[in-house]
Amino acid sequence: MQGLVELENDRLSLRVSTSGGAVVAGQTSDGRPFLRRHGDGAFDVLRSACFPLVPLGNRVDQNRFELGGKNYRFKPNTAEPNYIHGDGWLTEWTIEDASATHVRLAFEQARSANSPHIYGAVQTIFLDGASVAMVLSVTNRGDETLPFGIGFHPYFPRTEGTRLMAPAATWWTEREGCLPGVRTTIPGSADFATPRRLPRRRLNNCFEGWSGQARIIWPEIKLAADISANPLFSRYMLYAPEDEGSFFCLEPMSHTPNALAMSFPEALHLLSPGETLSGAFSITVSDCEEFQ
Repeated sequence: MQGLVELENDRLSLRVSTSGGAVVAGQTSDGRPFLRRHGDGAFDVLRSACFPLVPLGNRVDQNRFELGGKNYRFKPNTAEPNYIHGDGWLTEWTIEDASATHVRLAFEQARSANSPHIYGAVQTIFLDGASVAMVLSVTNRGDETLPFGIGFHPYFPRTEGTRLMAPAATWWTEREGCLPGVRTTIPGSADFATPRRLPRRRLNNCFEGWSGQARIIWPEIKLAADISANPLFSRYMLYAPEDEGSFFCLEPMSHTPNALAMSFPEALHLLSPGETLSGAFSITVSDCEEFQ
């Protein structure tokens, strides 16, 4: 971790790294975790507590899209064959401002072989009582209109009794390559209209028609977290691996994964040069006596 910022008030503490602009731990003042802790050893953003998705989230199948009769290409940015999660999570951010309860991070993405996007990104994280708020914005610094999308990739602790409520209208099945398959009704085993435990199988699905509200309950530590995302985030990605039961991810996103390849660029947000896209979400923790 190149640089580490400690945020703390009388209710919460948070650790933020300039590497990937990632949160690496989040807990209450009495030590109960509401975000996954990175742990010791060399920094790995995929072991963090949360990282920003910019200038898009998830994968781009075949690393290409077309806009206005012009073809645009990506190059893989990890060992995976498809470009994934944009640039921010793999970039060193600069601390622009910080205090005991907030930090503002930024980076500028110049012309790159990996992506056609040229942009500036700003992420602000701040504590307010029992809440942590995260705001992410991206500004098109290039000379042509391009599709942009943003999101967040938080990792939440998962216990045997963990329950999730996150009502949505439809979901996307998963196909080969960790890509969306077809949009359909949500099966009963994954319908989180009311609080329920995560099923004992892999989930890697996009839920659409989300109100931006969700609730997580950890009965073992008598803690709950209420998630609130602004209307830009009308869907979330839910990832719960079958072979790792210590965490799950609920990722607020401004667009459906792989929308560039399977739909059209307008499925994201077309930003003209100088235009900005911004979104925010918050996590508010509280004591919870629910055990059933």
